[in-house]
Amino acid sequence: MGATSAKRFDTLDAGRWMTEPFTRTAEGFLSGRAIVTSIGVFTYKYADGQILRELRLPEEVFSQASLDSMKLKPVTNEHPDSMVTPDNQKELQVGSLGSNVSSTTQYSNGCCWNDGDKITDGIHVAIDMTINRADAIEDVLNGRRALSMGYTCDIEDSAGVYMGVEYDCIQRNIRYNHCAIVDEARAGDAARIHLDGKDAVLAVPARRTDNKDAQTPKEENTPMKQTVRIDGIEVEVPENVASHIAGQNKRIDEAESKKKSLEEEVAELKKAVSKLEAERDAEKSKADSAQAELEKARADAADDARIDAAVKERLSVLDAADRAGVKVSSEMKMDDIRRAVIGSVFPAIKLDGKNADYVSACFDSAVAELEKRGDTAQRAVASDGIPGGADNYDAAAARERMIEYNQRRSRGEEA
Repeated sequence: MGATSAKRFDTLDAGRWMTEPFTRTAEGFLSGRAIVTSIGVFTYKYADGQILRELRLPEEVFSQASLDSMKLKPVTNEHPDSMVTPDNQKELQVGSLGSNVSSTTQYSNGCCWNDGDKITDGIHVAIDMTINRADAIEDVLNGRRALSMGYTCDIEDSAGVYMGVEYDCIQRNIRYNHCAIVDEARAGDAARIHLDGKDAVLAVPARRTDNKDAQTPKEENTPMKQTVRIDGIEVEVPENVASHIAGQNKRIDEAESKKKSLEEEVAELKKAVSKLEAERDAEKSKADSAQAELEKARADAADDARIDAAVKERLSVLDAADRAGVKVSSEMKMDDIRRAVIGSVFPAIKLDGKNADYVSACFDSAVAELEKRGDTAQRAVASDGIPGGADNYDAAAARERMIEYNQRRSRGEEA
């Protein structure tokens, strides 16, 4: 629309004409129109401590591509640590921007222009907005109403002076990601949410009536008050403060209830852990006892085996002594008996100074020699007509027959 047909407004009314107070919708949302950013030199502090004065020129702020990137973007409660994406949108978004963004840059002689339904002063950018999450609505009603855009841009390393303000660099290609509800806006007091009379929480200064005799001021639009109890003391506070206190108390009660529930859960878990530890210790005691019994049984079995082996060995040595005709006394040790058997079977062998291995080998040879001699004698007896004959030869039986035969002969009986 040309300048001749445009409606002209005073610059002092620009903010009022560019914005609309936020009111409650039928659903309880807050909806209105607000200034969200502007041209000018803004100061930014970076993570490395560097501070830069960055210029936002009208041709960048009011470029169509930049304004289009603002449309329908999410509203957040304070700036998030990163940009809003589909992955974190559900957690971060508390409302949404509209699509009716200020676009004209017509600005001349301290006036602002009405370009259709989009009014701008050539400095600020306004857009429709709806806040639909309860916690964000409560924060707005309690005073958090400044607005700040989150965006990306290219930095042109070019310093200078703009409208009397020095700058270090220029922001180019501004593209918006979200609009944050904050405590303080970079764009100044203009970038704020303004509430209608019903939702505003503003104390209207008292003023005197036309009655000169009046001794007390008459207040208009004074917010309603409620009495709340704080640390046992009743205090009268504005209705919105009472609502905030009630909300805080509710959260405290919920936190206490959750704490109690968690403490009970922890106590139950501790009991369960104690029970499991007791069962574990009992099972370990049983296992230790069973292991001790097993070790004892193994030791006993080993002792029995050693005893059996010793008995068998002694019987074998005594049997060899009997066959060798060695007379064994109770005072003789096993080594003495072995040496006596060796001396009887092999009289020529001298055992003085010989070690145990040598004696053992000689004893084994003596036993083998006794076995050989016994076998020969038994066969000789069998061949002399002893009952049973060679055909029924059995070593043990033959030995018994030989003993019986020798006994008869020693008595002078006929064989």
